[in-house]
Amino acid sequence: MRIWGRLFLALIVFAEVLGTVYYVVSRHEWAGSILLWTLGLMPAIVWLYAARRGAFRGSPTQDDPDADAAAGAGEDLGSFPTRTIWPVFLVLGVIVTGAALVYGLILLPLGVAIGGSAAVGLMRESRG
Repeated sequence: MRIWGRLFLALIVFAEVLGTVYYVVSRHEWAGSILLWTLGLMPAIVWLYAARRGAFRGSPTQDDPDADAAAGAGEDLGSFPTRTIWPVFLVLGVIVTGAALVYGLILLPLGVAIGGSAAVGLMRESRG
C-alpha cells in the first residue's frame, strides 16, 4: 500500500504542477488548466479516503519483497457465478440509452429499463 500511495501522490503533484505550468504558458487559458487540476484532484480524493481508513498503517504483505503468496491469503470470498446473461443486457441497455440520446428520446425509457433491470439482476445474482 505504501507504493500505491506514493504513486498516487506523484500523480497528484504531477497533475497540479502541469496544470499550473499550462495555465502560465497558455496565457491564462482556463479550460485545459481546470481539466489538469481536476486530474490531480481525483487521485487526491482516493488517497485521502485510503489515508482516513488507515490503509497506509502497518506493513502489509504486499510491501514485503520476501513474502510468499500464502502470506497474503485473506478471507474466503465465496463463489462467483461462472455464466450469466446480465452483462449482455447491461451492455444492451447502455447501447439503447446512447442511441436514444443521439437519435431521439423515445428509446430512453426502454434503455433505462433494460439497463436498470440488468443492474438489479447482477446485484441479486452476486448475493446468491
